[in-house]
Amino acid sequence: MGSYDMTVPAGRRPAGRAAGLASLALTLLMALSGCVGPSWSEADYQEKVANTAEAARSAVQTARLVVEAAEEDKAPGPYTARALSDAETAVTSVATHIGSVQPPTMQSTELRSRVTSLLTDCRTTLADLRIAARDGRFHELARLAEPLPRLAARLKRLQELRPT
Repeated sequence: MGSYDMTVPAGRRPAGRAAGLASLALTLLMALSGCVGPSWSEADYQEKVANTAEAARSAVQTARLVVEAAEEDKAPGPYTARALSDAETAVTSVATHIGSVQPPTMQSTELRSRVTSLLTDCRTTLADLRIAARDGRFHELARLAEPLPRLAARLKRLQELRPT
């Protein structure tokens, strides 16, 4: 990849699987972020945490695909930087929402601590990726993305808290 330049030639749009998935992830995030509000029961709070984890996992998985595409020279530098920035913004948004929900029980308070800590880890990793991409350090993305599979797995476990 070359140096970072936010301009995209007229008529040229990033294409491919990563672009479609990034769009889908952000749409899902917007739909799910509206699901957070006051929580009156343990089950309701677990549902909110599961929705939060699902939205954050979508953003993390999108970042993984973008990094993979960048490694294979299938994603232009400006698209890579923008998609990673969007993933970070998405996780920040859901973290803000779930952080504003009052946990109804002590068990929920412990769960809140778990999810907010995990979201902080996700945000830190995504910020590191965004910064490297914007600085044109595309050769560092794979190394910086190493925590993403583990973070995605942890988010998936929180998704499974959804009451049945």
